[in-house]
Amino acid sequence: MNGNGPSDGKITRCKTCGAEIEKSARVCPNCGVKRRRFKWWYILIAIAAIAILSNLGDNETPDGGDISTTPPAQTDRAPDTDTAPPRTEEPEPTTDTPSQISYSTELGSGHYTVGIDFPAGTYDIVAVSGGGNVSSSNIFSGGINAIMGVDTSSGMYEQEYSNIRLPEGTVLSISGVRIKITSDNASGEPLKKREQPIAETVELGNGNFVAGEDFPTGVYDIVAISGGGNVSSDNMFDGGINAIMGVDQSSGMYEQGYKNIELPEGTTLSVDGVRIQLVPST
Repeated sequence: MNGNGPSDGKITRCKTCGAEIEKSARVCPNCGVKRRRFKWWYILIAIAAIAILSNLGDNETPDGGDISTTPPAQTDRAPDTDTAPPRTEEPEPTTDTPSQISYSTELGSGHYTVGIDFPAGTYDIVAVSGGGNVSSSNIFSGGINAIMGVDTSSGMYEQEYSNIRLPEGTVLSISGVRIKITSDNASGEPLKKREQPIAETVELGNGNFVAGEDFPTGVYDIVAISGGGNVSSDNMFDGGINAIMGVDQSSGMYEQGYKNIELPEGTTLSVDGVRIQLVPST
């Protein structure tokens, strides 16, 4: 044994001077430097401490509360976010106009513009009363020019015509006969309003009257209110009138009303034997 402690017989060298010394010596007997002995239990303590701290860190929140280790329940709900979902534009309500419609109406004496007074289409035309002329401004392009009436015994009148093409803007003129027009493929487009600058009704007796001087220019429905006689305008072949008008309908000689008669600036309207009203057409 030496002064450094009990001897175990194992020899090592001093790390300072290199002298041989017993492994169990605490101090080198040659140079007097104290030997540092490695203690394994320091490592064990450090490992244990790290394990304990790690376990505590896993099971505590920053403010000391326990953290549940139960996994969250699975749901189908999407996670909430701070931002609102993107807006989707609501489609504006549509007011689609059908391309074709079924249409039927009755028309008396007067001028009727397709697209204003009735929709464009291909029509069957039937006389329902009286007898007279029915013509369209597209006579040579699928239109009509016929003497129509309900009395077919004399062979003078035709009561029905089929597949008469009446496109937009065509003028259908009727005199002395009432007809019914029917189409299964009329245009579904809304009818246009007639451009009408006037609103007042004018009453006229016998005489010659100039549009723009004696009465306002415009488009009129002409109605007999007393008597019976002739009413004509100098534009009779261009939307005007040439008719025998009166209030006595029993004889079948007179027409009491004509619709949509055009009386532009400077047109002369002649009235003989009958009193009439000029009513602005709608």
